[in-house]
Amino acid sequence: MTTSAVLNSSQARPEIAPGFRRLSLLTAFWIWLLIVVGGVVRVTGSGLGCPDWPLCYGQVLPPPDTTALIEFSHRFVAGVGGLLILATVWLAWRRYRAHPWIIWPTTIMIVVLPLQFVLGAIVVLTELEPLSVAVHLGTALIIFACALLAALYANQPAGLDREALSARYLNLLRAAVAALFLLLTTGAVVVGEGASYSCPDWPLCNGRVLPPPDAPLPVWLHVTHRYTVVIIGVLLLGVVIAFLRERASRPIMARWAVWLGVLFLLQAAIGAVKIWSHLATVWRVAHLGTAAAVWAVLIILAGLGYLQRASLD
Repeated sequence: MTTSAVLNSSQARPEIAPGFRRLSLLTAFWIWLLIVVGGVVRVTGSGLGCPDWPLCYGQVLPPPDTTALIEFSHRFVAGVGGLLILATVWLAWRRYRAHPWIIWPTTIMIVVLPLQFVLGAIVVLTELEPLSVAVHLGTALIIFACALLAALYANQPAGLDREALSARYLNLLRAAVAALFLLLTTGAVVVGEGASYSCPDWPLCNGRVLPPPDAPLPVWLHVTHRYTVVIIGVLLLGVVIAFLRERASRPIMARWAVWLGVLFLLQAAIGAVKIWSHLATVWRVAHLGTAAAVWAVLIILAGLGYLQRASLD
């Protein structure tokens, strides 16, 4: 039986209980919170607040030290998130195996989750090696995307557009998702290499459009990240314009496209303020939080497109 046949077979699909709908939303929100708390750990320099793993200075509870408490809070939020994911997956397999848009994302989550915990340990044991940090964030984004897709299906809005999304639009969304994933993970490398303040001004870098060829590597990393933001911003603008043109026939997706544009512009503005404020902690955390929100909205847009296409095939 094809995916679309299963989706259209109301007899094969039990009704989704309100409790599972709420759980799926809570799980998705908690993973976003975990990403933000991970950002707090990174920008406050608390990544080695607990230099061992899974204990903290050989203790179950951390000592009364600020960096240790921040790092331990991340581990606590991660532990709760793991339990929420396990509960979501267990209920999905127990009650909703006939719902492909629930069972597949939740299955991917439970497959990737052990890898995420291992990567968390590696990040600590390698003393925040930048590539490890980037991969750790990348797997978190994958888990977050899967949680969002499961929650989207469980709580899908009434009145989905009645015309399937064309392959051209789906390809545009795929490209945007891949590009944003690349931007977010490479941004983690910029932070990990200590390049966040290599250009102390904005939008220029040390008063120049491009640094001199002999500029240090952190400067080039920072500048490359900035121009990547511009390129991907153009791509996301294309997504926003495409769905605004279709707002009469796709009002739900058009509204989410507006949110995508607003959040991305906010993200760029916070990036500038972060530089102007000399990397004030509050703006660095806000930068990551809005980046995760942009990712969430784009995943929801893509999920709506695929959900709609499958339900109308």
